[in-house]
Amino acid sequence: MERDDDYNSEKIKNGVQTAGTPEGEMENREYLTEGKDFFPANSAAENWHGNRINPKKGFTGYLRFIWPYALLMAFIFFVFLFIGYNSAASFPSMAETLRESFSSRFASIMTMNPLFIMLTIFLNNAFLSLLFLVLGLALGILPILFVAFNGYVVGVIVYLIAQERGLLFILFGLLPHGILELPMVFLAAGIGLRLGYQVFSALIGRPTHIKREFKEGLMFYFHWILPLLLVAAIIETFITPIILSSV
Repeated sequence: MERDDDYNSEKIKNGVQTAGTPEGEMENREYLTEGKDFFPANSAAENWHGNRINPKKGFTGYLRFIWPYALLMAFIFFVFLFIGYNSAASFPSMAETLRESFSSRFASIMTMNPLFIMLTIFLNNAFLSLLFLVLGLALGILPILFVAFNGYVVGVIVYLIAQERGLLFILFGLLPHGILELPMVFLAAGIGLRLGYQVFSALIGRPTHIKREFKEGLMFYFHWILPLLLVAAIIETFITPIILSSV
């Protein structure tokens, strides 16, 4: 009896609790070790699953688990931002067409009450982030395409504003809220990429836990990404204009 208790307590201490059967233990071991040859962050999966009851530990544990995917998304975004910036410089007529399209789309929004502007910004970012996450199930391709497209558009807009107001204006206009907004978007897209990788692994016959990871990704989205996107929208609506007025 003492040996059985030691065995079960050792499994609980390591953050992996099974039904006490060899099959259950093997299932957990396969989950914790699969994918390590591609993404080293999979080694942090055990910490996330073991600590998800504690929100603070769950946040840091999940960050260690998902950061390579989010970092890849951030890299793609900034690469296409650079491409968009340079293409706007090379094809100014294309940039002007894009500017007119965005101006007509957002002109009515800018005349709204600031509270409605904040809600519009928040809901737009929240919807896009959730879309990045959910559509990652399509092998992670769609989040990559969406992030690349948004990076390109931001690059064109940055070029247009830089020509009129200068790079310092862009820095003060993007940094206050972007320091929260962009990482949250990258994390949501990173979760989508992780889910796509899991689907691909399942297609080639590797052991996966897609449903569990999808549920945990949604939990992280609603507990952390969504509230911080709201804070970013508040900053963008009420604080950024005050900063820009002094530039």
